Amino acid sequence: MNIKFNAIEYTAKDDFINTEYEFDGDVNSGWQILRNKQHYLRLGKGYKLLKTRLCGICSTDLARRFLPYPLPQIIGHEVVAQSLDEKHKFVVEINDTPYFRGDKSQDIFCKSGLYTHSPGRMTLGINRLPGGFGPYILAPKKAIIPIGNMNEYIAVLTEPFAAAMQAIIASPPGDKDSVAVLGPRKLGSLLIAGLRAYRRMTGKKYKIYALSKHSNILDICLELGADEGVDLSTADDPSLHNQFDIVYDTTGSTSGFELALNLARTEVHLKSTSGQKVCGLGNLTAFVVDELSLLPYNHENLEFKWENENRKNQRVYIAPGVQGAEITGKGSYRTDFNEAEDILKSSEFQNLLPRYDIAIASTPKEIDNIIRPDPENENSLVRPRGTILFKGDPLDNPLLNFISKGGRLRSSRCGDFHLALKLFRESKDIAENLSHYMISHVFPARELKTAFQFAKDSKSFKVIVKHI
Repeated sequence: MNIKFNAIEYTAKDDFINTEYEFDGDVNSGWQILRNKQHYLRLGKGYKLLKTRLCGICSTDLARRFLPYPLPQIIGHEVVAQSLDEKHKFVVEINDTPYFRGDKSQDIFCKSGLYTHSPGRMTLGINRLPGGFGPYILAPKKAIIPIGNMNEYIAVLTEPFAAAMQAIIASPPGDKDSVAVLGPRKLGSLLIAGLRAYRRMTGKKYKIYALSKHSNILDICLELGADEGVDLSTADDPSLHNQFDIVYDTTGSTSGFELALNLARTEVHLKSTSGQKVCGLGNLTAFVVDELSLLPYNHENLEFKWENENRKNQRVYIAPGVQGAEITGKGSYRTDFNEAEDILKSSEFQNLLPRYDIAIASTPKEIDNIIRPDPENENSLVRPRGTILFKGDPLDNPLLNFISKGGRLRSSRCGDFHLALKLFRESKDIAENLSHYMISHVFPARELKTAFQFAKDSKSFKVIVKHI
């Protein structure tokens, strides 16, 4: 099968260019992708060709130039697509890994249940794989999920709603908790709706707060499920200090993250980042990509894992500057970062996930080195959904002071599309409210540049690009 088309690519200058593409191949033999008649990407088997219908613009798209992936690219990952005969509609998971391609040989990450974290993965519209702002996409066959007769303006919210639910699953509120969503615009509003759906599903009684400087956004959040809105443009910030058990930070800004640390009593869940250095850390974006946690060092936290994981922490990496960490009953490795990487490649980790379950650090630099010891690749020393424990002097670092006092920093990335669609079908009022209140503008694909300008405006909410 061969198809040629023109698409609008996003560039490192935060601008757009028109580019000619050609997809040639099929699901059984693989695909050759040409860009301006030059080789761009070779895909193996397991990808289906789909026509794009709708694609949402999210904060990741707006900050795409700050992410460590090649540009220019056809971006966009909140996709509703259809079959070439236009008879069936789908939403599309964004991760391209052996699991989603249906490869006969699955890597150790997929076998360990970390099928969104395979090294070398591509990501639809983010990392190499052409995305939904183009008229056609190539999607791994298991990433394509039918939506039946669901309203496509609800379905286009599936990817960000699934990501919102992943935050709630990773950092679930307890009974009588006060939970706050900071910066509830695109993703944050979905988080509020997700918290409402989760409360309905579990029967837990917790209070949901929306925190924003924009009164119009707070009004929408109340419609979507917030119990109370707090206007940060007029509120007395000291009065809010340590007032919320969990703060979900969706601001994507350094100032927002630092505010979340002041507001939280127990936990900050970092959902969006700016790609820029904050609290001495340069790798917080990678921290979120790997769904890591940062906790204070103690023996209880040496056993920390996600609630739905059935595993034990067996191997601990101790950074060179850590003093006095006594580890018993586990394999511990105290060495420099280069040797720590070499150990992961040795026979000690043969047939095992090549990552440490826990890492212990004493400074922001050591935390950064654990997250990305080699800036040339995306491999962390600690496993995806693993934990870094801080044991050191926090000095005047706001994040490390929060951790040293018993606080926790959690993160999450992509979520379960099947769960998101299930909740949309079971809670039709929530789904319809989301579509009604969140989608503020719809632009034809040829006006992508204008759509981006509107998406950057604080008066806009969710902007959708329409192909058909």
